Amino acid sequence: MRDNISSADRGNKILAAILIAANVIMLVIGILTIPPNLRSADGKEPPAPGTEQTTPVTLSPKEETPPAVTESGSIPAPEVTGVSLSTEERPYLEDFLWYTEDVVYDGVPSDANIIDNIGPLTGSWKALIIYDPSNEYDSGAMEFLNVALAGAAESLSLTLDWYQIFWANEGERFDETDMEDGVFLGKWEKGGLWASGAGTIHLTQFYELNGKQYAVGTMDTPDGTPALVALVRP
Repeated sequence: MRDNISSADRGNKILAAILIAANVIMLVIGILTIPPNLRSADGKEPPAPGTEQTTPVTLSPKEETPPAVTESGSIPAPEVTGVSLSTEERPYLEDFLWYTEDVVYDGVPSDANIIDNIGPLTGSWKALIIYDPSNEYDSGAMEFLNVALAGAAESLSLTLDWYQIFWANEGERFDETDMEDGVFLGKWEKGGLWASGAGTIHLTQFYELNGKQYAVGTMDTPDGTPALVALVRP
């Protein structure tokens, strides 16, 4: 029992160390890549305070139409669908704090709405792969990418659009945007999916919480290195 607890503690500490190192690297990258905002997009100086243009704006008929109101007097909330949540924005570490600081240790929140069919899940997602989370193979890494889910339950595909990878041991980040996309084919089964390509991805739980969709699972890599997978949108 003590050995099991010690092993789990070591795994959590190693994962935490990988996350801390990755966070530092991503913070530095963010600081270095923030574009200057001293000029407007057309290269001209922004107007001095108090001299902004005051030309009246004419609203289109669509903009002038007030939103519909229900019988109770409230404005109905927009319907949330998989299509509306689909995103092709590139992912960053802060997109996955819900996973790295909570779900990876405590599991899916008890108040989450489980999604048990593929219908609302197609489209693009932000994705994170954590390789060798317990450092059993000395191959700890975090890979950021976008994943597009398409097809139907009996025949689906995952297209992996690689973005960047951070290797914990080297403490370095590598750009992967020029890499060829990975394509995985599979099926929807028992409330989750599996798809095979260069390895096999198992996404075991999909859920919705506070207007966002999430997915968690694992990946069996070709060389046998274990990996955790997390998806989020928008």
